[in-house]
Amino acid sequence: MRQLSLNEDFLNQISEKIKEVIDLKYRPSNEVIIDDVQLRDMLKISRRTALNYRNSGNLKFYKVENKIFYFLSDVYDFLKLHQSN
Repeated sequence: MRQLSLNEDFLNQISEKIKEVIDLKYRPSNEVIIDDVQLRDMLKISRRTALNYRNSGNLKFYKVENKIFYFLSDVYDFLKLHQSN
């Protein structure tokens, strides 16, 4: 599996989107839950790429009745961990 590497500009764009979601929900990121479709839209990734991130064990997720959910804080931690230096 290839290593995910994010450039600074992309990480900043995603950080801004995360902040917008937090502001809309009026909750901290560890209390905001997004589903798989929202994650894919936010990161502009395919269904298969999201699956690879989950299967690698790097992106925490929760499954409830065949639906995938993420805490926004876990998504942000995943992105920070994989940003390019």
